[in-house]
Amino acid sequence: MNNFVRRAFDKIEKLSTQEIKTLVRYQASENELLGRVIQELHAGIVVINTSARVLTCNDAAKLLVPLRQTLVEGASLKYILKDTDISSFMFESIEHIDSVETREQEFYIQRGEKVVTLAIRSIVFQSSFLPMMAHDSGSRILFIISDVTEERRKEALLHRSESLASLTTVAAGVAHEIKNPLASIGIHLQLLRKAFERKKQLSLSDSSRYLDVIDEEIERLNSIVVDFLFAVRPMDVRLRLEHINRIVDDVCTFVTYELGEYNITLKRDLEDYLPKLRVDENLIKQVLLNIIKNAMNAMEKKGGLLSIKTRNYGNSVAISIQDNGCGMDEKTQNKIFEPYFTTKETGSGLGLTMVFKVMKEHGGDITVKSALNKGTTFTLLLPVPKSERLAIEKKEM
Repeated sequence: MNNFVRRAFDKIEKLSTQEIKTLVRYQASENELLGRVIQELHAGIVVINTSARVLTCNDAAKLLVPLRQTLVEGASLKYILKDTDISSFMFESIEHIDSVETREQEFYIQRGEKVVTLAIRSIVFQSSFLPMMAHDSGSRILFIISDVTEERRKEALLHRSESLASLTTVAAGVAHEIKNPLASIGIHLQLLRKAFERKKQLSLSDSSRYLDVIDEEIERLNSIVVDFLFAVRPMDVRLRLEHINRIVDDVCTFVTYELGEYNITLKRDLEDYLPKLRVDENLIKQVLLNIIKNAMNAMEKKGGLLSIKTRNYGNSVAISIQDNGCGMDEKTQNKIFEPYFTTKETGSGLGLTMVFKVMKEHGGDITVKSALNKGTTFTLLLPVPKSERLAIEKKEM
């Protein structure tokens, strides 16, 4: 109800019959306009009360949702909905009527020869006027139904394109990496053959120096293949709503002792009341540990300060990991996420590639800022789910 009508309602005893008629005409006109707008929407709109009675719906909803009978105002959802999963979701929304949390779920519907993906979001509304009416709690549930089939198809194509591009880069890295061990194996096989030709026979001790090198290079090749498979295989990502501060805090507690051994001070600055995020806890912990290990290596000789900070930016939550170590030049910064690139004497060069991959699997991003001899800051950006954003907005209202 808009402010004009609300103020008029508060003073209704003082209004004349003509003024009340004018008010009703105005509200009827507004309702008619709202009805037309709802009918023009491509998304399906269904509003029900706590008894699962349909209060309003548009034509898009009638086309999108599988129905047993026509969706009309006053009908009960119990007898209308054909799909049991959608029915369960909508009735569960009634059970969660007292929660401010907006619920959202996707459903796969067989429509002829095609499989259609529907996204349904439920939003609870409370009215301070409706409880005055008999047999009505004043609560309303709005369902917004969208056909996201094409959107998901494009996302899948983009993901496959990115995976192919990544595979090409990794394959080029593998090709480069296997050259040296293959060359070394070839050289030592030639040396072994010449030794045979020279001595006609070789003892184990005579040939061991060649065989040992060949064994080492084969082991190195095996390691390259294992790393390659890790880089190209799809990750088993299990997203759940989690408190990100708890995850960050767990990691900080885990590394505190080791940081102390390196003479590194850990500073935590975690913002209160962050929204829950859909993350795979184990993978996010691996990401944080990887970046912290890099920071430890950057500060290994002199110790220093490691700061971990979380901040809410509305649509995303940022986790910043800052060190005051040796830093990187611009050329190195541009390459650190590339497979097999490393500045360490030992290491696969896939650590930060894994970090980048995990962030993309979460729909997030990672940025880095660094300066030589001043330090480095990695910032992880994770998206806030729509349900959490809407829940926060409701609480603020």
